[in-house]
Amino acid sequence: MKVSRQSNGEVCMICEQYKETGIHIVQQYICLECEERIVGCEPTDPFYQHYLAQLRKLNLVHISS
Repeated sequence: MKVSRQSNGEVCMICEQYKETGIHIVQQYICLECEERIVGCEPTDPFYQHYLAQLRKLNLVHISS
């Protein structure tokens, strides 16, 4: 996981807005605000299903050793 601080920003895969600070997971960007919301989210939270749906978009690659 790498923290990104780019002046141009990137589009967050969760909120789909340009943000300047966030993390990369499997080369996909999540802004720090969304990361904090996801970490603190309870299954009863109204946005829980939204976060799950967006996180399912992560392009996970199986790496064989």
